[in-house]
Amino acid sequence: MKHFYLLFSLLLGLGNTSLKAQNRLNVHFQSNLPYSNDLNDIWGYADTAGNEYALVGVRTGFSVIDVTDPSNPVEKFFIPGAFSVWRDIKTWNHYAYVVHDGFFSGTSDGIMIVDMDSVNEAKPAVTRFYPSLMIDTNVSITFNRAHNIYIDENGILYVFGSNLGVGGALMFDLSQDPENPVYVGNWNEQYLHDGVARGDTLWGAAVLAGNFYAVDVSIKSLPLTMGSQSTPSSFTHNIWFSDDNKTVFTTDEIAGAFVTSYDVSDLNNIRELDRIRTSYGGADVIPHNAHVYGDFVVNSYYSSGLQVLDATYPDIMIEVGYYDTSDSVGDGFNGAWGAYPYLPSGNVLISDIQEGLFVLSADYLKGCYLDVEVVDSLTKQGIPGAQVEVLASAVNEQASIFGKLRTGFEAPGTYDMVVSKPGYITDTVEI
Repeated sequence: MKHFYLLFSLLLGLGNTSLKAQNRLNVHFQSNLPYSNDLNDIWGYADTAGNEYALVGVRTGFSVIDVTDPSNPVEKFFIPGAFSVWRDIKTWNHYAYVVHDGFFSGTSDGIMIVDMDSVNEAKPAVTRFYPSLMIDTNVSITFNRAHNIYIDENGILYVFGSNLGVGGALMFDLSQDPENPVYVGNWNEQYLHDGVARGDTLWGAAVLAGNFYAVDVSIKSLPLTMGSQSTPSSFTHNIWFSDDNKTVFTTDEIAGAFVTSYDVSDLNNIRELDRIRTSYGGADVIPHNAHVYGDFVVNSYYSSGLQVLDATYPDIMIEVGYYDTSDSVGDGFNGAWGAYPYLPSGNVLISDIQEGLFVLSADYLKGCYLDVEVVDSLTKQGIPGAQVEVLASAVNEQASIFGKLRTGFEAPGTYDMVVSKPGYITDTVEI
């Protein structure tokens, strides 16, 4: 019988000594504020005095909650609006921008602009913006809905999935007059469900096409598509980028779908790096929205609640935290809609559709990474398909055709690793 020769490196993050509870891992409850109506998306805001707010989309309007004391959330005001299942919120300077998609009663709110400097006034300062534009038509059509928005670091407002054109990306400049956005261009090749932008690049999630797109928007009036990539379940719902712009992460809003990472450093050769499901709540749960927070990806995961991934190495994403906000289970559109991780305090805001606003704190612990090369002890050639099992963990995988395996798991420690393949002597090593 032949022998294995093992080359491996174990890359350990910070030690993890937390105990798993029934419905949480390395994430802690601060408070929950129920609502009488279902919620949709969420964003956050911090003023110059250090006060923190949850900006909550409600089917019946827009709610602002003071979460400076995370254990005692207090609603500052509620602005009634058109009844819609979908609302999205972003901020620029001291303004919140709110849109809704299709509405079932009332009149359109347009792009609602709320001056957060008026948060303590009896009546908040609100502007409603209804641009009329010609997008692939000879007549102007008035804006009345959009699915999502994003505002980049230069104050360019991107409006996705509107009733104008095919619902691509409308672009408005907020930098001169935040209450009166100036239209500067559009990308109208595909309907975009969601998107983000940084510098001269727009990343758009085209849910119906099942692709994401990279668009050069250095000239807003003449955007240029630079690359695209399909996603595993062909229902590209959401996209977010890493801080170094080399990686993007997507979600497909399909039962049992994945959070997926891609190397986008070369737009002529976009490469999938890894894909992962939540370990909590069953294999048919639906991922919704992913946001990058440093080396981590923070996801709202419908009936499974919040998921935290360590994406230090984007080709080995590891689930290092979760918190179930919902009594719902399975593949329904129930539970956590949005997760906002960017408050200065580090607290995470969750909008649970049925259960209301949650304020949580996450430990953001690093995962444990295993990099293995299994080679023949005589030829020193990689052994294709060697089985690698790390006992007392979930790792039980086959090495690649080159005898290599890169994987990881949540809890660092000392383990026995068993390597086997027909024709070779099974070997066990302590790692």
